[in-house]
Amino acid sequence: MSRVGPWLIAVGAGLLLAFAWWGWHQGGLALMQLGMGNC
Repeated sequence: MSRVGPWLIAVGAGLLLAFAWWGWHQGGLALMQLGMGNC
């Protein structure tokens, strides 16, 4: 199990980073669309 630990941490960090980037990107697009609709 000591070999699986680092892999789980790396995969978890990668997924967290990807999810955070995806969420930020989606939020940015939504804000841009909202701004364009209001103008």
